[in-house]
Amino acid sequence: MSSLTKRRLLLLLASKGHQRNALSKGFTLVELMIVIVIVGILAAVALPNFLSQTGKAKATEAKTNISAIIKQAQAKFAEDGVNPFTSAADLTTNYGAPSTDTTKFNYSASFTSPVYTVTATGVSTDSGIKDQKIIGCVNFTTGVVKVSSKLGDAAPSCTAAG
Repeated sequence: MSSLTKRRLLLLLASKGHQRNALSKGFTLVELMIVIVIVGILAAVALPNFLSQTGKAKATEAKTNISAIIKQAQAKFAEDGVNPFTSAADLTTNYGAPSTDTTKFNYSASFTSPVYTVTATGVSTDSGIKDQKIIGCVNFTTGVVKVSSKLGDAAPSCTAAG
């Protein structure tokens, strides 16, 4: 072969390496499958953590509301000396308890002197908290306030001893 033919052949081979057809511009099926598997693994790890956080947030909402109701009742009892309200309507009207329309819980209360107990029960429209309870109580004699720490915990004790 002549040197001119060799140069042309080398130039032709070099230029072919830089040209790509329309089909070779993109990701291969294997690359896409690897990305999908990685995203799936990340989702499988992250999703349970996310779902448990929503339950914790709902429990925190209920604990905050129970604490507010108890503090209102305790202040009213100390101020007026009358028994605190126990009906759901009175809790909403007098102590600022959210109604079922604005929250995922129904609030109820009971008073057996000197202990005032407030219960938040999850409503059936939310399966994560359905029938789950958070309970708080205050002993008006000792001033001790206790609230269960998470959904479904046993009721705290606010006996006369504390």
